Amino acid sequence: MSGPRSPRVVELSDEERASLEALTRRTTVAAGLVRRARMVLLAAAGVPLDRVARQVGADRTGVRTWVDRYRAGGADGLRDCPRPGRPRTFPP
Repeated sequence: MSGPRSPRVVELSDEERASLEALTRRTTVAAGLVRRARMVLLAAAGVPLDRVARQVGADRTGVRTWVDRYRAGGADGLRDCPRPGRPRTFPP
């Protein structure tokens, strides 16, 4: 049961696709970044956003946000932005 093709399909060059696939295989990369790269790869393959969301364990709105951020900023758009406020402190 595949839904309609998403208008947010990303067109990836061979180099971009290889870079994102390599990112998903690295063990030293944050899990969130790997998850976002998988979202983009699935969207580029033409998978509907609701199915992408189910496969990566996210909601459709989050997938849409990260795909749009990739389209706007490339791989750098998938990185976390600095959070506002004081950093968390942990007692000794």
